[in-house]
Amino acid sequence: MEAEDPLSQLRDIHLPEPVTFWPPAPGWWVLLVLILIGLGFLYRHAIAAMIQRRKLASTLKELDEAYEAYTELEAFEHKQNQAGLDYLASVNILLNRVALVFYPDTPAGQLTGTAWLSFLDQHGDTSDFSTGPGTLLADGIYRRTFDTNNTDAEALHALAKHWIEHTYLLHQHKNKSSGLNLFARKRGATS
Repeated sequence: MEAEDPLSQLRDIHLPEPVTFWPPAPGWWVLLVLILIGLGFLYRHAIAAMIQRRKLASTLKELDEAYEAYTELEAFEHKQNQAGLDYLASVNILLNRVALVFYPDTPAGQLTGTAWLSFLDQHGDTSDFSTGPGTLLADGIYRRTFDTNNTDAEALHALAKHWIEHTYLLHQHKNKSSGLNLFARKRGATS
């Protein structure tokens, strides 16, 4: 009897099926979900920032339009007083609207006179409303005459513009940092 070679009875090596691209492993699904959540978060913040920039631009445009209307009417001697009073009222109303939007828990809408100027100084990190060109706003709508020169109105315009920009930027940074603090608190709570 001839002994058969036992190795001849072995079959060839079978290669496994090639790895396909689809469906991906579970880790790739998790990564995809995390990327989508991150993109959604970035999109939401980009839209919110764009809306804030548009609101700021609209507010500053209103302020500029009020100043332009004042400078156009101020050229006519018989309209100077009313033009100045209208400009003061417009600036006061605009500052009040911004204050009500960004400081809703304060009585900004009810403040007048020196209390209003102190509020603007406190929230604008300045003293120019109480001691500088902002003093024109103290009497507000109760003023009967606007006896000032164009440089005072120009300084008031610059001060109001600075206060509005400062308020928008301050709250934009607060919103960014509060979102990060919320994330840090959640992460700290889970660890």
